[in-house]
Amino acid sequence: MCFLWHVTVVVFTGCTFWIGHIERKYIEVPLGASWVEATMRTSGFDTARKFFVDTVQIVPLKRPIKWESVVTFSSPSARSFAFPVEGGRTMELAIAQFWSSGIGSHETTAVDFEIGFHGININKEEVVLDGSEAPIRIEAQALLSSEKLVPAAILNKIRVPYRPIEAKLSALPTSRDKLPSGKQILGLTLTYKFKLEDGAEIKPQIPLLNNRIYDTKFESQFYMISDSNKIQGFALGEEELDWHDNVQYLEKMKQLVLFIERKLEEKVSLMFATFVMVNMVETSIMIFPIFLQNCPAGSLLLGAISYGKLSLGIKEEAQKNPVSYQISCLVPPNKLDEDKGKGSSPTCIKSVSERLEEEVRDAKIKFFASLKQDTEEERSEWKELSTSLKLEYPKYTPLLAKILEGLLSKSSDEDKIRYNEEVIDAANEVVDSIDTDELTKYFSVKSDPEDDEAEKIKKKMEATRDQLAEALYQKGLALAGLEFLKVDIGGKELVGTATVSTNDLDRAADEPVRDSVTQPDLFEENFKELKKWVDVKSSKYGMLLVIRERRCGRLGTALKVLNDMIQDDGDPPKKKLYDQKLSLLDEIGWGHVASYERQWMHVHFPKSLPLF
Repeated sequence: MCFLWHVTVVVFTGCTFWIGHIERKYIEVPLGASWVEATMRTSGFDTARKFFVDTVQIVPLKRPIKWESVVTFSSPSARSFAFPVEGGRTMELAIAQFWSSGIGSHETTAVDFEIGFHGININKEEVVLDGSEAPIRIEAQALLSSEKLVPAAILNKIRVPYRPIEAKLSALPTSRDKLPSGKQILGLTLTYKFKLEDGAEIKPQIPLLNNRIYDTKFESQFYMISDSNKIQGFALGEEELDWHDNVQYLEKMKQLVLFIERKLEEKVSLMFATFVMVNMVETSIMIFPIFLQNCPAGSLLLGAISYGKLSLGIKEEAQKNPVSYQISCLVPPNKLDEDKGKGSSPTCIKSVSERLEEEVRDAKIKFFASLKQDTEEERSEWKELSTSLKLEYPKYTPLLAKILEGLLSKSSDEDKIRYNEEVIDAANEVVDSIDTDELTKYFSVKSDPEDDEAEKIKKKMEATRDQLAEALYQKGLALAGLEFLKVDIGGKELVGTATVSTNDLDRAADEPVRDSVTQPDLFEENFKELKKWVDVKSSKYGMLLVIRERRCGRLGTALKVLNDMIQDDGDPPKKKLYDQKLSLLDEIGWGHVASYERQWMHVHFPKSLPLF
């Protein structure tokens, strides 16, 4: 065996291996080294050989730096490796031939192992871009020999913070949840709400609690992910539980921040120039922040950055350097649209008084939309303000649409007849305020996507069309409710009003409620008008199509449309759709299918979250 030392190169030659043989070498890593490029050459054998290569460095107060690889030589050849090291510390190199390698052959294997030390020292091991426009300056220096400086940074993860929407503190119920001293263990359940795309992979993190073994006061934490129907393992919601016997500790954690970390759909690469670094000469690198659209403000983009380039022909990921450092970028608040309101054409310039009046009107509507209707007093104030605004801004569609939206949001348990009359009246006001002829003419002509003014008009027209469709849809539901709750009052047949709840719609059946000779079919007229503007088979408007097919006696078609809505709905399943399905199955007479579906309702819609 021959040992050579050439400043940055260590060579072991003439090492002989046989079955199960192990060679250990202890090497002093020079100061300034951060990675190793090694070459292993084998010769003198006639059958395939398999080796295990392992390196370890002990670092005080840190976990050991380990690297290992299994390599097979089918014939005498050479293999190259790259792995991280820390300068100034001893490294153990172990090379072993597998016990099952070379069986049936008496030939030994000659191994030469060459180690080349490389390193680029930097003044910041973690790069943090704070979201401002200012760049970060990195000083790099090669202490061992000349190196090629090839900075490469990739941002591939995003970390979003969340506050809990609910905190529940309670004593754990069973006798096993008591300490030997008799103290009761308390549990804090925090609920976080977030939305994910289908198939998304996430990593929940709580920095105060995670990655701590001995320096935490809390016994354990559990996590559950469930959807809005309390089904575990779906894409909406987060549960977290902390245990302790001191209520003061748990009280402080009711607003605990949770980080949800997920991969970016498209990785972001930062581009840099390439330099050749002269030994012992500092080189500066400027890293500018990256701003991505559609990222929530306050979230953190995470990734890795490396500085050196491998000199050997090692088949790593695009010659990826084995030594990388963390890089993070804070997402700042979105920029204000400076061009908003300035891009109008000269023919549409409004005076200061007109713009002021519009701003005041929009502010009033925004305040009106924020009002609650939980108590009788709040509902009375809401109604007075809506009447006042309608007198002040008659025929203004956005205001009338907000009034309809407010009516739909309040409870209707007290007087269903009066409630649905108000819904129909509000929907009629929205429809009457819209010039449908102008809307039809506009959508019959294709607009120019490159014209900014045309795009603004298009957005306005699309919003108006959506308001019209929503009004027609809600009116249709209310008209159906009127038919379903037909009652006799004082010997006089009245068409009652109702919310479009599942129980009310279930009573539709085949009950005739009108005289087609003397009275127009308001529901059918409204439905035909809605078909002009939207696809009634879509999940948003499909319920009205189900009601129409049902009132016409086409129960099978109604069931088919309902099944399509359940399957196509990307959100968590809605219980009202399944209730409608059960009602249709009962009406058709398929009791066995209805019984089977009712059993599955306990799975689709559990009453509570699973126990921890």
